Amino acid sequence: ENADRLSTKKLDLVIELAGSEVNFIVQNLTTQLSEQVRAQSSFIPISSRYLLGNADLYLCRESYRELFDQLFNILEEHAPDKESMRWVLHLLKKSEYKKGASSSFAPVTGSAVTCVTRCYDIPNLYHEFDMNCSLNQLLEWLSTSDVVNNVFMAVEAVQTWVLNKKFIDDNTSLRSFNESVVTNKLFQIMKSRAWLRLPHSLSSLEVYMYDDNLDMSPLCVSAGEKCSYVDILCTDTCENPLPLLSEEATLVFQFQHPDVTSCDKPGKCGFVLKTVSGEGKLRKMKLCTEKEDYHDLPVHFHDQIRAENMHLYCVYSEGENKYLEPLSWLGWFNTERCSSHGDLDDWNDYYYDGTFRVLYKI
Repeated sequence: ENADRLSTKKLDLVIELAGSEVNFIVQNLTTQLSEQVRAQSSFIPISSRYLLGNADLYLCRESYRELFDQLFNILEEHAPDKESMRWVLHLLKKSEYKKGASSSFAPVTGSAVTCVTRCYDIPNLYHEFDMNCSLNQLLEWLSTSDVVNNVFMAVEAVQTWVLNKKFIDDNTSLRSFNESVVTNKLFQIMKSRAWLRLPHSLSSLEVYMYDDNLDMSPLCVSAGEKCSYVDILCTDTCENPLPLLSEEATLVFQFQHPDVTSCDKPGKCGFVLKTVSGEGKLRKMKLCTEKEDYHDLPVHFHDQIRAENMHLYCVYSEGENKYLEPLSWLGWFNTERCSSHGDLDDWNDYYYDGTFRVLYKI
């Protein structure tokens, strides 16, 4: 009833407590949305979007089909514009797949085959948006899109749009670009979508735009303030992140989850991400969860680590300065359209040696 007052962490707890009885969540939301339709309100609350975007709609579709159909009939009636309808269609498509389902084996180049068992996709990679849109259209899309699930992903989208205009497309549309206006707009989107603030350490990150860097400080917690994210550094640096993501690669991270209060396993607590085969030029990145995936590595895995809480990104360091190299919006490299919009080689001129990091929601 008061879901709009709950943080995303508490909404996650609601989903976890419901478990396989997802019908309780869907029934409650269906009732609320029905009442709003009767009141001629077309606004879908942020909390409803979050719950529907993260609940197991596949299970609802399979076990509670009548309730599922009722929900989507209301959502279609409730969608006030094209973007909202696109979000509804995205939910409908998402409901066709079992939550967490993924392939168990991944072939690699050469004669050897690497077994990557029960690994899960890192969710922020290989999305795309219309690179031909205006900045205002992009910001409007970021304020409603179900694909974008945190403010850091929104920052990466704006930076990717700027870089595409600057290095590949005609950059005349950048002449009126104002970094402070964009920061303020992202802040408003963060508030309206109830996104968590980022760690204070990211406030000093150099996010290059057109003439200046984006000011990240309004999007981050203050120094000493508690944060729901942890910034985790990969143990190794890499040469050019894009080529690395197009070949077989392993990334090792040391991290002890707060829920792991004691551990007597050898080595450090942590997790491993591996590239596995995918369509197009870039491979998918998966979280490895099985013991054999950690053989001869300095870290071991705990079940508390979840792929859906990870946001993978890359930072290039030059002296004391650290520059963001956005990874979230590389989906169009995996399509034929990359040949008409620019190629991987064009972007390699921008991506320098860097370090992979994971922004982890706890």
